[in-house]
Amino acid sequence: ENLKPGTTSWASACNEIREALEEYSFFEVVYSKPSREFLEEILSSLREVFHLPAEVKAKNVHPKLGHGYMGKIPGFPEGLGIEYATNKEECQKFTNLMWPEGNDSFCYGLEKYYESNAESTIYLLKLLKYGRSRGETNVGFKAHMDKTFLTLLYQNHVRGLEIKTKDGQWIPYQPSSPASFAVIAGDVCMAWSNDRIKSSYHRVIVTGNEDRYALGLFTFLRGVIETPQELVDDEHPLKYRPFEHEGLLDFYQASNDPNKRDRNIVKAYCGVN
Repeated sequence: ENLKPGTTSWASACNEIREALEEYSFFEVVYSKPSREFLEEILSSLREVFHLPAEVKAKNVHPKLGHGYMGKIPGFPEGLGIEYATNKEECQKFTNLMWPEGNDSFCYGLEKYYESNAESTIYLLKLLKYGRSRGETNVGFKAHMDKTFLTLLYQNHVRGLEIKTKDGQWIPYQPSSPASFAVIAGDVCMAWSNDRIKSSYHRVIVTGNEDRYALGLFTFLRGVIETPQELVDDEHPLKYRPFEHEGLLDFYQASNDPNKRDRNIVKAYCGVN
């Protein structure tokens, strides 16, 4: 359905999203615009890039933690990053880095996928692979909260994403469609909403023999982030001082706390005492 701002259907959808985020810090979107063939092409491209030699993937370097290549580290997926991925030139630079001789189909797929998001705040694309090595009983990603505003995930048919509910239960995410995207609230969304929306505590556990491939769009906000006045009242006093997303990421990366993945890092960074 085409939702237009100001219409009844738009207001209803916004209310459903708000309720889902407040209750679960998570919701699913079924985006029917991409064809099934195109989605399969995306997953095929993921497999292709991860089958490149390790020394080629290692060229994807970045000073920010998690924004470049991460090899096979226990408790983490293998990952590649494309910063400012809504910029076609950045996609081309990544493609040229991985395939100096050229790979038009890979670059075209990225450009086509992001065309409708060119003006959005999304700027980091993560290509993720969860693959078991010999001797491992299972693989995945340790439980954590994202340092984003929102995270959008698209995966192949191999399941593994689990969301922790308010009552402490781990709920496995089962996509309702091959065109399903998971939307996860991050730490910055929590601070912006004055804790009305909690940051999602989630993990990935893969127990089968197949590799799990996923594509993640991570949103980061520019400028000063402040809680809207309408979200602050006597029952909900201000909990976070104005801050910048970049500063939060620097604070997190500089922390030597071994348990920082489990901490409310945004509260430590800019929480009101």
